[in-house]
Amino acid sequence: MRTHLQLIVAYLFFVCASSGSADAAAPEKPVFRAGAATSNITPSIGTASSAKARGSKPQATHVHDELQARCLVLDDGRAKLALVVCDLRHMSAEVAAAAKEIIRETTGIPPKCVVISATHTHTSSGARVEAAEGEPYLDYKTLLTRRIADGVLRAANNLEPARIAWGVAEEPTQVFNRRWFLKASRGPIYGAHDNIEQVDTNPGYSGLLNPAGPVDPQITFLSVQSTAGKPIAIFASYGLHYVGGIAPGAISADYFAMFAERIGELLGADLHQDPPFVGIMANGTSGDVNNLERYSDEELAKRGPQPKKRYLPYEKAHEVADLCAAKVLEVHKTLQWHDHVKLSSAQRTLTFERRYPTKAEVEWAEAVKAKKIKPMSTSRYSTYSTVLAYNSPEMPPTIDVVVQTHRIGDLAVAAMPFEVFAEIGLELKRRSPIQPLMNISIANGSHGYLPTPEQHRLGGYETWIGVNKVQLDASVKLVDSLVEMLGELKTQSR
Repeated sequence: MRTHLQLIVAYLFFVCASSGSADAAAPEKPVFRAGAATSNITPSIGTASSAKARGSKPQATHVHDELQARCLVLDDGRAKLALVVCDLRHMSAEVAAAAKEIIRETTGIPPKCVVISATHTHTSSGARVEAAEGEPYLDYKTLLTRRIADGVLRAANNLEPARIAWGVAEEPTQVFNRRWFLKASRGPIYGAHDNIEQVDTNPGYSGLLNPAGPVDPQITFLSVQSTAGKPIAIFASYGLHYVGGIAPGAISADYFAMFAERIGELLGADLHQDPPFVGIMANGTSGDVNNLERYSDEELAKRGPQPKKRYLPYEKAHEVADLCAAKVLEVHKTLQWHDHVKLSSAQRTLTFERRYPTKAEVEWAEAVKAKKIKPMSTSRYSTYSTVLAYNSPEMPPTIDVVVQTHRIGDLAVAAMPFEVFAEIGLELKRRSPIQPLMNISIANGSHGYLPTPEQHRLGGYETWIGVNKVQLDASVKLVDSLVEMLGELKTQSR
């Protein structure tokens, strides 16, 4: 009997101990998931004569390739992040904010965890928030907002267990600073109000001394694939303006979309996989960078005569896309994959003083308006009427802009609503406490070019009032804020 009792006690102890161990076990590890999708945002073509309203270009009459909102959603089990790149020249803050509210309602992803940017392709249509009732751009603004939100919802619907990796490739042969110091023999460089400036933008190909700034040749990218190795998406960023060279009257997403297609081919993504692979290329910090090869006279003398290739429409854009995709693939083969990473985001609204014209600029503009002088400037945008418009007391004194930082494991992202100069992006990369750093321009809004204070002193098109809208030291405030936000992401624990 005593032995039997001892056995019963021992059994009960074992059962309780086992039950207690199960209750005390660590919770199940979160599953990392990723999903991607595209949403067609191509505007209508060939109709509505009012498309020429407010000085806009005539409406396109052909679509070479459809414009897309290319969407990637990441989920670490606790937080989500949505990255969206639109094949548009600009992204208005109003459209981005409205789309984010719909995204919050349909997916639960908060606005601070959503990045919506534009590529700056010049062969697309944008949402003109100032369009009046009945104008086609007003309808397009509504369509665009909804289609962006739809794309994120579809990407969220496609979420599946995934692994992630990131890397940095380089393609230095396709980026050139477009702002140059010129030889004295070229004569004076006239600015927006006939002032003499030190540098010229897109100055031709002879009489050049040296570029006024650097370029960033890096292609920073992240890659996600299913746990079985099926490619889901690649999201990349490269500091290069559009390439152009398309047929007249056509809509095209430029090299950004061509890269998206080519990288999928190189990765061996199945054209019929479900859901489809999504390639994405964002615009990095390229406010002063383009694809036109320029060299100083001294460098040209060393190089000797160079053959000039005549490109067919779209050929140059394909060439750039293929080169970038090949460089990404090379690094992709060496990536270290992670089954799970943590996601975190930070957002701030920065208030900048609006830039107003100087007394000299106003006097010049009034003289031109009164036809007392004929302007010498070759400006296409910052004319006397722009100067007078920005001198109006009705212009609000400040501009609020949204900036974001995001952490994806040990990869950081900085999102800025400007066409940011390359040297600003390079400084951010140097100072970021999280490495590597991916820069995304024209994100969550578009408030013109963002030069440094030094570049403002040199002059040039990107510094003119109208295309530059904020205080002259705005880049300093922006960089300091973003670095501080990146520091917060590095130190915060969840």
